[in-house]
Amino acid sequence: MNNDVKLMLKIYQTKKVDWMGFEITKNCPLTRHHIFKRVYGGENNISNYALLIQKSHELLHKLEKIDHNAYLELNELFLELNRSMQPPDKEYYKKVGRVLKRSRQ
Repeated sequence: MNNDVKLMLKIYQTKKVDWMGFEITKNCPLTRHHIFKRVYGGENNISNYALLIQKSHELLHKLEKIDHNAYLELNELFLELNRSMQPPDKEYYKKVGRVLKRSRQ
């Protein structure tokens, strides 16, 4: 596991679900999503990462194409979480859920 991911796990205490609310399992380990893409100057550091399993990471990039506003809203929530340096709470997951629900309509 990458050292950045280990540090993020310690800070954000992500154990059961990723930052989009998807269950983390042995078969679905965490990945790092670059909030600001490297191709546009996004850096390789924890302030630019979101912890996602592959399934949610793929969904996020699918949203980027079919509902770009939802993609941007989720990335903004990731940034807010990074700025807080606190584990995600129920209110955070409610916000993520609302964005995902709107994107399905």
